[in-house]
Amino acid sequence: MSYAANRLLWEIAADGDLAETLRSEPDTAFAGRDLTDEERAAFTANDIRGLYLLGVHPFLLFNYALRLNGGFTHPFADAYIEQLEGLDATDLET
Repeated sequence: MSYAANRLLWEIAADGDLAETLRSEPDTAFAGRDLTDEERAAFTANDIRGLYLLGVHPFLLFNYALRLNGGFTHPFADAYIEQLEGLDATDLET
């Protein structure tokens, strides 16, 4: 996973306008970012499991998912956990 993908997760979590741009015009959200084709596809599909498997930082991924959901709800938590079910946790480095 690239620095650019983790940076985009952080920026989307912090910026609701960028989150909306990702939904409506993903190529605009990707402009100037050194993302792989796999990363672009995962972001475009909002593929939480795919992003995790590509190696993004789990804390950034959770906050990104929260932003796209509009905040925390119990159904959000259930769906988020379901998407990651069965995966092994990796060692985290910051």
